[in-house]
Amino acid sequence: MRKSLLVLSGACALILPVTGCSKQVNYLDYVSERRSEIYVYADDDTSVKIYCSEKEQPYKADGIKGDVCPVTEVFVTLPKNPQELDISLEGQGGEMNYRAVENCFYLSFTAEAFNKKSVDVTLTLDGESKTYTALSVKYDGVMSCDEAVLCVAENKRELFESMTSNGLFDGEIYVRLLYDEGCYYYVGIINKAEHISAFLIDGEHGKIVASKEIDG
Repeated sequence: MRKSLLVLSGACALILPVTGCSKQVNYLDYVSERRSEIYVYADDDTSVKIYCSEKEQPYKADGIKGDVCPVTEVFVTLPKNPQELDISLEGQGGEMNYRAVENCFYLSFTAEAFNKKSVDVTLTLDGESKTYTALSVKYDGVMSCDEAVLCVAENKRELFESMTSNGLFDGEIYVRLLYDEGCYYYVGIINKAEHISAFLIDGEHGKIVASKEIDG
């Protein structure tokens, strides 16, 4: 990990805990979605995208953190849609469902994050199988989901403090790894009125590059 990231991580960690009415608040306890890994394969004909996350169930941006469970989501696009598409990866799989709006096939299942550099994916199209290797989008120097949350909390201290009272944080937090020619994080702060303060941050340096307020 690069020296600059180590320095940044240490600075962000200084705000974890934050004092409110003589009680310490760990904002990471209020994370109700944490997308920590993305794997991608793409060629001229086929693309495979895999998201590894932890999500609350039921999933709702209502400012209240529910019970969280691990989930893996897979999206596949093909040049020609088969009548039947099955997928197998890391001992999991099954028949994929077609999503007409996104023009892709989709499957989700309960599984812990893979925590590896690549994942072999076998697609079976109408009985014919082919294996692809999807690679992690992470590279050296990319911070973790937790570090991303702490960096936003440091940069938007007033927002976090305004939602903190009597040692409790009055909301929930979403953090999602994103990839677009580089790694980024989406961090969403949701209050009980379902208002979202959304931030896009650089995945290496924790700098906020965009923000938006979204009413529920």
